[in-house]
Amino acid sequence: MKLDYPFIQLPLTFDADRLLKEVSAIDASAWQPHPQGYAGNFAMTLVTPNGINNNDEMSGPMMPTDYLKSCPYLMEVLRCIGGVWGRSRLMKLSGQAEVTPHIDTNYYWRKRMRVHVPIVTQPSVRFYCGEQDMHMPAGECWIFDTWSMYNVVNDASEERIHLVADTVGGEEFWQWFRSGRPLGMDIPGWSPQHIPEFHREPPPLRLE
Repeated sequence: MKLDYPFIQLPLTFDADRLLKEVSAIDASAWQPHPQGYAGNFAMTLVTPNGINNNDEMSGPMMPTDYLKSCPYLMEVLRCIGGVWGRSRLMKLSGQAEVTPHIDTNYYWRKRMRVHVPIVTQPSVRFYCGEQDMHMPAGECWIFDTWSMYNVVNDASEERIHLVADTVGGEEFWQWFRSGRPLGMDIPGWSPQHIPEFHREPPPLRLE
């Protein structure tokens, strides 16, 4: 989905340390190399067709994988953002690696956007999109314009891990979207809502 700005921050932040604790408890074999073989790029599947672990397909009835089911706070983060979720993954970028420049303009992206929640990162990790570049701090929630040329560079020695989730939107998601802040825009009184834990019975995770 084409956006009016390269980067938009949604007014939510989450507990990155708690997310990392859940992710670190999953066996390292869950990390799969990039299907095109890009060096230093790995993924752990969270939402896939029929919930099949390590399935990288984009279409079919989406369900949580065993990896996502073992991460209750991570699942609550997806519920809180409020999207109807398609393919969703944890994306790992090794130190001194990059996501090569590309544009997502195929049919899949006509009605979808991609949500990023950084879990492990460092200030030198840079996300480039269109004419802007930025560092996404841990725990924040961002969307970006996949119809512009974008890439990510990790020139640190440590790895970077993001929650990367695709959505067609949803009622609650669009409310957050309308309250979002484009990168570099000064909105008086704007600040994200921090959600370290959840105190209510969550609604079911909404999936394509």
